[in-house]
Amino acid sequence: MTLWVLGDQLNQQAVRQFSPRRVLMVEAYELGRNPPMHPQKLVLFFSAMRHFAHELREGGLEVIYLHAETLAEALERFFRDNPGETLVQMQPADLGFAERVGALVESLGGTYRLEPNRLWLLQPEEFDHWAKDRKAYRLEYFYRFVRQRTGYLMKGHLPVGGAWNYDAENRKAPPPGYQPPAPLRFTPDATTQAVMRMVRESFKGHLGALEGFDWPVTRQQALEALEDFVLHRLCAFGPYQDVMLEQSWSVNHALLSPAINLGLLHPAEVVERALAEYHRGYVPLESVEGFVRQIIGWREYIYHIYRREMPRLLAANQLQAERPLPPLFTGVPTQMRCLATVIERVWQRGYAHHIERLMVLANFALLYGIQPQALLTWFLSAFVDAADWVMVPNVLGMGLFATPILSSKPYAASGKYIARMSNFCQRCHFRVEETLGERACPFNSLYWDFLLQQRALLQNNPRLGALYKTLDQRGPHWQAALQKRAQMLRAQIAQGEV
Repeated sequence: MTLWVLGDQLNQQAVRQFSPRRVLMVEAYELGRNPPMHPQKLVLFFSAMRHFAHELREGGLEVIYLHAETLAEALERFFRDNPGETLVQMQPADLGFAERVGALVESLGGTYRLEPNRLWLLQPEEFDHWAKDRKAYRLEYFYRFVRQRTGYLMKGHLPVGGAWNYDAENRKAPPPGYQPPAPLRFTPDATTQAVMRMVRESFKGHLGALEGFDWPVTRQQALEALEDFVLHRLCAFGPYQDVMLEQSWSVNHALLSPAINLGLLHPAEVVERALAEYHRGYVPLESVEGFVRQIIGWREYIYHIYRREMPRLLAANQLQAERPLPPLFTGVPTQMRCLATVIERVWQRGYAHHIERLMVLANFALLYGIQPQALLTWFLSAFVDAADWVMVPNVLGMGLFATPILSSKPYAASGKYIARMSNFCQRCHFRVEETLGERACPFNSLYWDFLLQQRALLQNNPRLGALYKTLDQRGPHWQAALQKRAQMLRAQIAQGEV
């Protein structure tokens, strides 16, 4: 028996539970070409795999490490040398992978066997039991279920502090001049530098900077990154987790999603390290609860929704948005400072934090009317922590409201939200306080026009009734001027002129 370890299963404990005779790992470059991945995502993935293989060998395991353009090519080589072998694999996260490679293995005379993936807190049958009689998935109820099951932040059957979440206390705007502590950086070692050279030579034309790579690529580095967050940023994470700052790309965020998604950190150990600091009295409840909710609530919730709702989720487009990606997503400059800043960060690091993704990038795409699958492809390409299971529900459900499966209303907002939660607007060419006029904030015009365009679907939503009353009070002349402004903006954006 050979255990085939994927690049998002780099966890020693998970590997050792199988007591494998040997381990197979494959660098298949096709997975980075379609869609063309950010160079730093490729470096992160391949460097972490190579480091993990080295650690397994140092621990006494035989590792067969193959480099190939395609998985099919790698498996042909493996079975040429190991005819009739059984390949065991933890359940892959992305839909269709197991079916595709299982068929390949069988065609090459081997046997393919799947085992449960213990890198999740909840196994499929546990989530399915919770979800079986529900007409819709709601994060709040799922989060409470996981809290009760794990005992995290619980006192008997009740939540510590008397409330299940402290979201209302975690939306504070930053004080003027606020400068969060810089995160820990990791200098590329010889292995990572070799991967960087390979990526530079073999993946030409991919958007994004390769220089400046400093993500953790080993278990030890991931643990150091976790400790750095817990000691220096977790305390302020809660109140400022929705903040966007020109002077800080990281704010107080953990930056641990790449390491967790690779398997270098298990979600349980991340949560328990944060809880230990809380129990020592060094972190307020609202901060640790907000962080715990992201890990045991949102992350698990997203995966299991993806698992249950695919493949039909992939084609979702209930708003019938059909516009292609405008040039600003592929490097053409824009005068919208929030978008320019966030997209530049994505190019430089393959990262933007969750509010920048949701309330700048996805919000703009929603209001402008980008075709959901086009934005999904961009997100999959652009972010170092992107995976199919991450991005399909987040982009199509949360970001673009292409399906109501995650939310009862779209996460649409005008420039007013961005001005309140960031300092992007202070030096912007556009005026966030204006809706009409040549220098009015495009988010404002597009927001109100979006509500007009989607009135048939949204006007009976009780959470949006007040907005439609406001629209009606402003009258037909204002609405006509607004629609004219929005139409002109979309045409200019499409030409890269805004």
